[in-house]
Amino acid sequence: RMEQVEEICDHIILVNKGQKILDGTVKEAKQKYKAGLYRIGFDGEPPVAEHNSFSLVRREEQSIVVKLEDGFHSNQLLSTFLQQGTMINSFNEILPSLSDIFIELVEGTPATRQFQTVTA
Repeated sequence: RMEQVEEICDHIILVNKGQKILDGTVKEAKQKYKAGLYRIGFDGEPPVAEHNSFSLVRREEQSIVVKLEDGFHSNQLLSTFLQQGTMINSFNEILPSLSDIFIELVEGTPATRQFQTVTA
């Protein structure tokens, strides 16, 4: 199971049909294949989720998932919501799982992410 690999391994090699398709650390792989997705948790009113620096991916009860557009930094994203007066209680980058990365490499398209969050 890929989840167990993520927990116990530092360095991985992914193989498909006898061919090595990825060789590196788990951290490097996740950074290389991340998609600029962030989950922002908030209290109270939902933030305005329209801006040129990001697009809304999903709205949940007390959080939203957004995709940061190329050329923008996560600090700008956070600043945008703070300037709106949003009461933010969490801000997490969503990184792909090893399963997502494997599917993307094999099929050539990003997998539907299960929105695995990384907390600081």
